[in-house]
Amino acid sequence: MVFFPPQIRIKMYKTRKEYIYLVECDNPHKLYEYYRKHPDVIYLVFTHGKFNLLIQTKKPLDIAPKGTLLQGSRSNYEYPETPYCSFDSALDRMEALLNKEHEPSKTTVTYPDEPKLKGANYGWMIFPHLKYDLRSNYTSIVKKLGISFGPFYKGYEYLLSVSTVLLPYYPFGFLNYLPEFIALETDYEKLISEFFSYLPSHVSMTRVDDTFLIHASCPYMKERRFHLLVYRMVELGYIRRFWTATPVFHWTPDP
Repeated sequence: MVFFPPQIRIKMYKTRKEYIYLVECDNPHKLYEYYRKHPDVIYLVFTHGKFNLLIQTKKPLDIAPKGTLLQGSRSNYEYPETPYCSFDSALDRMEALLNKEHEPSKTTVTYPDEPKLKGANYGWMIFPHLKYDLRSNYTSIVKKLGISFGPFYKGYEYLLSVSTVLLPYYPFGFLNYLPEFIALETDYEKLISEFFSYLPSHVSMTRVDDTFLIHASCPYMKERRFHLLVYRMVELGYIRRFWTATPVFHWTPDP
């Protein structure tokens, strides 16, 4: 059983957005190295599948890479609570869900005004040091940044106010899972959210325009049945189309 450190992801606002690009190209290694040096890239994944690269930026790229399949600002992330059950029983629940009738459901992604809160300057100063581990050594961060604990905790409280906290959970150990990105178009958003929330491991969901982008993981030997259930949603008309890609390695800027 493996819990990753608690982490934070920034909520999206009118004047603070992040952008995602899914790229299918013939020279992904070259593009990967190029975007590692791009000042606006905050997350970069080399993948194997329908698309070769997932690029996430803090500003829109001046020119989208050739072969871009999907681009746009993301919604807030959704992190379903991980149920405590076996994968077989989870897949049984997912199958039973597809045996029911479902009504179309669509929502519009909106971006509210960013709240004006104290501690913003310190919050963005410490954010890179806490994004992937809220339990980082606070003393070392304070010393590295040359600030006192008062400003640090003001920044910390600010970040919690404008972020979503996640605790990635992989009951059988991360290396025993097959992680996957799934990009899908649907008019049945409520069904999609419920379907993937049944998986008993960490799941993240966001939307880019009208496309759901989901990061989910299944234990090896269970992925075939999982894929068949996703494909069944296509057959039933709940998904218009979907792409999949397996992450190979990723990069994030150093704090």
